[in-house]
Amino acid sequence: MEAILKTSHEDLFLENGFLLALGFKDGWVCLRIQDREWANLEPWSLGALTALGSLASYDLIQTPAPESQRYLEPFDQSLIYHTFWGVTPGQVRIYPEYPPRTALGSMLSSARSVGGNVGYVDGRKSPFNGPFSKATELFTVKERYPEFQAYNPTNDAVYNVMMNFEQRHYTYQILTEKGTIKEMLAGRLTVKKYTMGSTWPQPMTLPDWLKNAVISGQPKGYDPLKYSLDVMSGKG
Repeated sequence: MEAILKTSHEDLFLENGFLLALGFKDGWVCLRIQDREWANLEPWSLGALTALGSLASYDLIQTPAPESQRYLEPFDQSLIYHTFWGVTPGQVRIYPEYPPRTALGSMLSSARSVGGNVGYVDGRKSPFNGPFSKATELFTVKERYPEFQAYNPTNDAVYNVMMNFEQRHYTYQILTEKGTIKEMLAGRLTVKKYTMGSTWPQPMTLPDWLKNAVISGQPKGYDPLKYSLDVMSGKG
């Protein structure tokens, strides 16, 4: 039986001055949150689902063409988005991919299948009005965003699947000093660590603009990203 009381997603958003480490294939980007602003998208309609049916294609949660702006991707490089989501009706299964074509929540080396019993979040675990499941937590930066598929496991059609996104927008400072990186990643400081995308076979790659922002201006021979990987492997 599930616990009646759950931690609210409201308590999981970061405050000004909090430390955040985002893990990419290239290394960990260590940050200090500067300012934050609330935002939300409610409701977002995925549309109808036939009995035992799924969407015709994955939904990128974006405005209509030609603009096609993605709500879950920061519109500027100076922002990080922190998002939780819920869904209704409760029986509908949501299968997230982050980045697109990279399934989250797989348990085997084979690809997760939509409609299967692995790698989904449903409205019973993350209801539309909350409390949202920790499994729905997303950090996104410019040029990195998710997509979603929905599946109806029942023998009755679903008229309208709706999602609710709660979000905080953060401005940030990049931290590159060796001592700070080691203290953050080795657990000597209170820090939120988040792996970007899947853990296997590898996390997502850094967008070029963020990689350049981390390594530019560093002393010759020092790469904060490589050093962060050394710290996490016990070599730093």
